[in-house]
Amino acid sequence: MCGIAGIYHQNLSPINPMILKRMTDILQHRGPDDSGYFLFNLKTNDAQTSLAEPTHANEFHIGLGHRRLSILDLSSHGHQPMHNEDKTIWITYNGEIYNYIELRAELVRAGHQFYSRTDSEVIIHAYEQWGIDCLNKFNGMWAFAILDTRQKKLFCARDRFGIKPFYFYYDKGAFYFASEIKALLQIRNLPIEYNHAKILRYLIWGLIDEDEQTMIQSIKRLKPGHYLILDKQKLSEACYYDLKSKLTLREIQTEKIEQTFRELFFDSVNLRLRSDVPIGTCLSGGLDSSSILSVMRQLSPNATTLHTFSSIFKGEAIDESR
Repeated sequence: MCGIAGIYHQNLSPINPMILKRMTDILQHRGPDDSGYFLFNLKTNDAQTSLAEPTHANEFHIGLGHRRLSILDLSSHGHQPMHNEDKTIWITYNGEIYNYIELRAELVRAGHQFYSRTDSEVIIHAYEQWGIDCLNKFNGMWAFAILDTRQKKLFCARDRFGIKPFYFYYDKGAFYFASEIKALLQIRNLPIEYNHAKILRYLIWGLIDEDEQTMIQSIKRLKPGHYLILDKQKLSEACYYDLKSKLTLREIQTEKIEQTFRELFFDSVNLRLRSDVPIGTCLSGGLDSSSILSVMRQLSPNATTLHTFSSIFKGEAIDESR
């Protein structure tokens, strides 16, 4: 889990890099291994990767921040915000693209060159190769913002089921985004008005992420399966994935269903075992986590130990050791 944050001022007023720093710093628990920044001037195309106090000569209108939790390529090559070869495209990203090895091979065949072994860089080159359609290529969970400095465009996207969080505030040409709401609370003069209907739905039904609303009226959530594009004139949001449109009813033999599910389940677990750090899994008394652990054992026969994590509250009905 990493932390992402950023600012885009369409109105060309200078951003305050110290606000970006506070937004990023408060996400340190999401990414304790590294931090980074990228600042860009929409008028002059000047850029820098430090947070030196701005002057009239070096003011900036866009800023990206990142807190890194290292999972793939633990070296400094995995530093974010990350860029392409000519430093015209930058990304701040939280998530995992499980099929990054296959996508990287496809992109190499298409002529792309890589300097790291990260899935972050694969996203950058996938965007270069396929544009917005790159989202249909990814198997994984993600929330990212890609800055295309050539087009002065910010492309933000969230995975199909909203596993990775993405919150934003947009008003009068000022756009702020982050992995958590508390990072957006660092914005000066942010209007704080509680969304009482949202709070009520949470207290009665426990609903949190069922729509784009949050418990603060001015802060929105990028919906699962959606992306947004911000340029100097407008902000537009669109859906790229809707599960309902993918559902079809067909008569299939039970044996075929079982075989297909087994193949998909094993493939899904196998892809998630790709990591440069030790892997663990949650384990409760349920069928799902036990099945995942069983498949992990079958796919990792040489592993001496598989690390599991359970929430145990003795004497409680929610004790996962039961």
